[in-house]
Amino acid sequence: MKRFEKFTDRQIKSLINHLKKYGRSWETETLHQIRVDIKRIKAILEASSVCTNGFKAHKNFIPFREIFRRAGDIREPDVLNKLQSEQQGNESKDNPLTENMEALCAAFESDIPEFIKVARKNGDKLAIVTKKVHRDDFKQYVRKKKKEVKSKLYPKLRMNIIHKVRKAIKEVIYLSEVEGKLKGEEAKFYNEMQDAIGQLHDKQVFLELQKNKNDESVRKKCIVIKSECLADKKEIVRLVNDYYQ
Repeated sequence: MKRFEKFTDRQIKSLINHLKKYGRSWETETLHQIRVDIKRIKAILEASSVCTNGFKAHKNFIPFREIFRRAGDIREPDVLNKLQSEQQGNESKDNPLTENMEALCAAFESDIPEFIKVARKNGDKLAIVTKKVHRDDFKQYVRKKKKEVKSKLYPKLRMNIIHKVRKAIKEVIYLSEVEGKLKGEEAKFYNEMQDAIGQLHDKQVFLELQKNKNDESVRKKCIVIKSECLADKKEIVRLVNDYYQ
């Protein structure tokens, strides 16, 4: 499938470019882009696994997984710091790198040439596999993912798996780009839904970080955040009912 091949090639090139960029800058945002690239590649692997015989998504994701996890190890502390600052109404500031974090950044940078080799080698494999994917099989796979999202949201929304649903929504968004992106009400729903779930997740992470703190101001802030979480859940329910009913 030509469009799928081109889409895959773009994602591999994007990953390589972002790896090179991080080697020059050590910017946290670039780590985020690296992780998004790999999430897109994972979506490609999952689709290829279903649409071709003998290709295993998990086995072929393993080479990318180390890059994804190590980028997360560096990025997560900065993300949590900014999240706490935002929820507490403080100006978000970049923390100076600790000795441990600087070592992680330096180790990641030193391994970038090897990461690029991994991306190129596995990109070549994917080029062969995606060429075998038939357009009808690919479109059927995306339709199946959309039905999967709907089944977990409607008619009975299961809030305990809502963050897994967000991953499935993102996969639909990514793979839909092969045929030219989602449009109209469908695009609006998926984008608003993944954004609403993301906002809820950030607040839940903040509450988890504060649960053992014995501070009156923190306790009051958590009460407010819990109220906002309820409002976020109601908004998610509204979005689901407005779209599927």
